[in-house]
Amino acid sequence: MKRVAALGVMLALVLVQVTWAPHASIGGAFPNLVLVAVVAITWMRGVRAGLAWACIGGVLLDLTASGPVGPHALALLTVAFVTSLWARNFERAHALQAALTAAAGSAAYSLSLVVTDGFLGLPGTDAVVVIRLTVATAIYNALLAPFALEAFTRWRAIIREAPETA
Repeated sequence: MKRVAALGVMLALVLVQVTWAPHASIGGAFPNLVLVAVVAITWMRGVRAGLAWACIGGVLLDLTASGPVGPHALALLTVAFVTSLWARNFERAHALQAALTAAAGSAAYSLSLVVTDGFLGLPGTDAVVVIRLTVATAIYNALLAPFALEAFTRWRAIIREAPETA
């Protein structure tokens, strides 16, 4: 039941990201809520959980996009991996660490999408625009990451206390 609740949260994040998040854009960049969640999950639960939820969140994002299934999942797997490289050296995350890994993960996410789109022969975007949006999105995600880490920490504590139902 706990996994179903977690899947529901990830689905809600995907739906908010593709419907409402673009309305919160600043300079053309908007938050990547699934990426921020993957960073928080990887810090809290480790690389395996981060990779699993990156794959789930990425496939859900891919299913809402008009392109092929796979690029967002691959990009989010990259984010979980980048976060895990940092997180393995610390017992628990602090707000600054979560923010920095969200920023680094955002850069890795964008690079992964650009490379994947190139391999798939999808139309490219001007490099200056990609860099500008990547930096803006990295800042946006870095600002949200500490709040996401705190929210997931509290949610995990609530889930731990809840009795398991069959």
